[in-house]
Order: sequence, then C-alpha cells, then structure tokens
Amino acid sequence: MKRFYILITGFLMFTGVNTNAQSDSVKNYVVSALDLMKAKSVNKHRINWDSLYTDSRKKAKKIHTIRETYPLIKNILGTLKDAHSNFFPPEMVKAYTLGYRATGQEFPVIETKMTENQIAYIKLPGIACYHFAEWDEFVNTFYKKIEELNAQKPKGWILDLRDNEGGMFYPMFAALSPMLDKKNVIGTIDAEGQYAFYDYDDKGNLYEGKQLAHHFNIKKIPQRITKPIVVMVNKKTSSSGEFCTVAFAGQKNTTVIGQNTMGLTSGNQEYKLSDGAFLILTIGNIVDRNKKEYAKVGEGFTPNILLEDLSDDGYMITASDVLLKK
Repeated sequence: MKRFYILITGFLMFTGVNTNAQSDSVKNYVVSALDLMKAKSVNKHRINWDSLYTDSRKKAKKIHTIRETYPLIKNILGTLKDAHSNFFPPEMVKAYTLGYRATGQEFPVIETKMTENQIAYIKLPGIACYHFAEWDEFVNTFYKKIEELNAQKPKGWILDLRDNEGGMFYPMFAALSPMLDKKNVIGTIDAEGQYAFYDYDDKGNLYEGKQLAHHFNIKKIPQRITKPIVVMVNKKTSSSGEFCTVAFAGQKNTTVIGQNTMGLTSGNQEYKLSDGAFLILTIGNIVDRNKKEYAKVGEGFTPNILLEDLSDDGYMITASDVLLKK
C-alpha cells in the first residue's frame, strides 16, 4: 500500500513537470502561428496584433495539448478576413503528400480532341496534391497531349478551364506555359506593395520572383503555341484556376469566353508547423502582366465575351466562331 502511494506520488510529480512542458509547447505553438500570420498575411496591416496576441495567449492557457489549439488557430485565421487562409492538421497534410493513387483517388484526367473544324481542344483540370512525382506526371502528360494535337496542325486552340477549382498552381502553370506568349504574365502583390511574378524556364525550373520555388522533371517541353487561343471559364473556375485564367489577360490572339470566375484571386503559401500541420496563409493578391490587381473577393475575372448559353454547345460554337475569324 505504501509502495503504491509512493508510485502515485512520483507519477503526480512527473505529470506536474510534464504539464508545465506541455503548457509551454502549447503557448509556443500558438505564438509561432501568430508570428507567421503577422509576418506574411496580405492583410497584416489591418490587424491589431497586440490585442490579438494578448487574447490568444489568454485562451492558450486553458488548452492542454497542441491538437486542442487547432480550433483556436482557425478562429485566429478568421480575423485575417481573406478568402484562402486555412489550417490543415497533420493527417490532412499526409493525405496531400501521399498523392492521388496512394489514397485511392482518381488522378486528374486531361481531356483532348480535335474538332471537325480542325481546332485543338484541351482541358486543364485542377490538381490538389503535394506529391511531386504526380506533379511531374501531370505536366508531362499535358505536354504529350499538346504534341499529339500539334501534329494534326490545328487552326486554333481551346483551353478549357471550366470547373477548374484550383489546387496547386505550380504544376498547372508549368503545364500551360507553352500556351503563354511571354514571361511575367502572372504574379502577386503583397502587403508591402512588392510584386513577385512567376517564371518557368525550359529546364523545368519554376521561380516565384527571384526565388526558385520548384523543379519539375520534364521529358520534353512542346514548341510554343502561336495559333489563336480561346480560354473557356465559368463560375466554378476558382483559385489556381483563376491564376491560370489571369495569365492570359492581355495576351494577343487570345480570347477568354464564358462567365465571371469565382473570385478567389489570392496567392497562398503553406507553412509547416512543429507537429507537421500546415498553416495556409494568403500572402498576396493576383496581378496580371499589366500589374492589374485582382483584390476583391467574389469579383473574379471578367471574360472578353460573356455567354448566355452556358451549355457545351454554346461554348464550342462561340469558340469556333472566334478562332475561325482570327
């Protein structure tokens, strides 16, 4: 009985020390998330950070584990009042990094066809994984399909971005790069008014501003497309799908048709926290090649031609008319 009591006492002493350590780790976890928001958020100058830190520390004192901080961090993200900032727990991050096939999902399908009028059609779907081998596969598949269509000597091209709800912009930008007429066509502007344009070279290197953001293992980059292009969009075209759309804004021989996109036109970055969770922060708004900023949530991109008939036939007839006239 006495021995049992001693064991319990020792256990209580041990858990007392451990509780203090846990308290520090919880506080540090919340503060590190706040530090990232304060440094990176596009809306950081609109926030009373002293008040937010004080309130968050007070709430963190009542929390015992890092996992219990997740709702608090999500609430703090809500104070930033942007369209994209989010929090992914470690298990969600793991699913993203495992990719489509390892998690039993269908890999994004890139549809193509050649119309009766000799117009090449290619659909760019969204890709929402953080698995780099699958990024390479996505880009290389898109390139291969461009080459197959190009071999048939099309009179013009249709890039279908309808229903592209976004995901990871890097592989989508790399894929459509042969359809863009020059560099510095899409970028972001941050809270300090600094621009960072995306660039992609013929070696598979993708830059965000001057920083190398990612390297793709590319088999062969297709010849640049110079024929007229029609880009199809709809209300479901959002996030990275809108980045792809804006990349064509002001491009010669390119016409965007459809309806206004969703209006989630912000640039986002993932930051890994100590337990493997991701803090997703909106760090800027989209700017096009002319440095026009797309900052208003819900406004979206307005096509050159607004369609009333949003059926497949309505889109295809308009696209054909535009391309054959060009």
